[in-house]
Amino acid sequence: MSTPLLKASGLAKAFRHKTGLFASPTIQLAVNSISLELASRERIGIVGESGSGKSTLGRLLLGLTEPTRGDVWFEGVNHKQRQARDWKAFRMRTSLVQQNPLSALNPQMTVGQQVAEGLLVHHVTGRAGAYERVAAMFERVGLSSAMMSRYPHQMSGGQRQRVVIARALVLDPKLAVFDEAVSALDVSVQAQVVALLRELWQELDLAYVFITHDLRIVRHLVDRIAVMYLGRVVETGGIRSVYEWPRHPYTRALLASVPTMDPRIRNIEPPIKGELDASKVSQGCAFRLRCPFAIDRCATEIPELRPIRVHGAGQHAACHRADEFPQSIAPQIETVPRVDRTPQKETAL
Repeated sequence: MSTPLLKASGLAKAFRHKTGLFASPTIQLAVNSISLELASRERIGIVGESGSGKSTLGRLLLGLTEPTRGDVWFEGVNHKQRQARDWKAFRMRTSLVQQNPLSALNPQMTVGQQVAEGLLVHHVTGRAGAYERVAAMFERVGLSSAMMSRYPHQMSGGQRQRVVIARALVLDPKLAVFDEAVSALDVSVQAQVVALLRELWQELDLAYVFITHDLRIVRHLVDRIAVMYLGRVVETGGIRSVYEWPRHPYTRALLASVPTMDPRIRNIEPPIKGELDASKVSQGCAFRLRCPFAIDRCATEIPELRPIRVHGAGQHAACHRADEFPQSIAPQIETVPRVDRTPQKETAL
């Protein structure tokens, strides 16, 4: 059996919070006992509300945050065993695309300089070679090489996002983490960036983790999905399997909230009530106070992430009643529109 590109086992991260001068600090598990594997060129989506621990998980996978417990392996090497030289090589083979491209870019450097920076820092090529490589990368992400001399504030949101993607991929990484990479963009620009990501994935030897709260977007970009709630994965499986028959009430409610233009679909799923608040959960299922299907067992016993016996090979859910739910009436996964393999470049004005 081949070694997975990325593997996490029992991953957890705890943060200390202090609400007042004389208050005792409290401990919150932003990530709680998560295990996952990612093969070469595989794509997985991490979905959940704000505060569910998605971004913390992404940083743990990239070694940007030290775990409280658990292990992460990349290409068979444990993060805990890496020396300084190993970390430098690891940084060349992985990348992070942040949520807000304007804050992710240096306002005092041209976008061309920022995309070239990784090539120069890692001594991949000289300045002349870096210029040529960056120009080719700009063309690849649908930007004119003439835009390399611009500063971030001189570009639109969609153009800045393409620059951030170019910077993340210019070193030809094997793994990328996209952290809410399209959430700050207009819907029309989101569609362009999604098409770009799908095209780049088809061309490159790239695996990625796509973190988002938007289930409209993620279904077009990943092979598998993991739904997080308060630091735990509550459901995981193939994207089509989970969309067609979600087995956790939280997943069902999230999918039911996705708008649809199909008048034949009438949503009757119970909506999510209340706010996501870890302080209100002391034992049992973390979702039970917001769940319309909770029973007495949910208040005393934490449901384990377990395989579902019917429908959807590889589908797992952390719910005591996972086998009882009927097939979802939420909008089903749509056929992904064909991506134009030769997109028009955005040129400098």
